[in-house]
Amino acid sequence: MTTARREGENVIVTIPVEEVHELRVALQPCPCKSTKSHTTTQLRERFVKGLGMAVSPKKSTAAPSDQSGS
Repeated sequence: MTTARREGENVIVTIPVEEVHELRVALQPCPCKSTKSHTTTQLRERFVKGLGMAVSPKKSTAAPSDQSGS
């Protein structure tokens, strides 16, 4: 279930992980040649990128710590 709530000056949207890919596909640019808002295009691109980052495993740049106790 997708939900949205306001927290101060932000709106938090929760989307089930299994629906993220479908949303990213739906947000791809329209192939038609009609005039588009550059601002809307940038917003769409940032949102799609953020969704991808949210569901992709994070790559750690730090070396793993030795927790073997030796």
